Amino acid sequence: MQRPEVLRLQDKVLTRAKELITREIKLCKMLRAMISGELEAIVLNGDMDELFSILERKDEIISQLQLLADGWRDIFTEAGIECKANPDGFGKYLLELYPDDAELPGLIEQTHEISESIIKAENEAVEEMSKLHAGLRGQMVNRVHGRNAAASYARMGGSWIR
Repeated sequence: MQRPEVLRLQDKVLTRAKELITREIKLCKMLRAMISGELEAIVLNGDMDELFSILERKDEIISQLQLLADGWRDIFTEAGIECKANPDGFGKYLLELYPDDAELPGLIEQTHEISESIIKAENEAVEEMSKLHAGLRGQMVNRVHGRNAAASYARMGGSWIR
């Protein structure tokens, strides 16, 4: 039988872990919504100002997620648990530590689903951004060619007909 202080520490670790997972889910949902907005700004509206605004806000969310990752390490260190798993493995590790918790599997499954959704959407956004970049590059090349043609035309006297 485990000592009461060990049980309290385990309960504290589980409670803090669930809090972090819940925050992570919330941040990931916000990030996913921003990626959708990013795609809309690129594809539907061609609104570069909105796109840059969204990218800036995405950076803030990503920074918060990075701080959250540090929180995972803090939890395990505080509890004296040596967890050599990377952040992706924390969910599996928690399920091994707390196999009887009814809420934990659902929370972890949500994080996996939203993460997969983010990866898929981000790949789509990158693809659309590449298309936009190629289109802009093509427009710039056409303008340069147009300027060169205008300069040649001006050098030749500006008119073919005299």
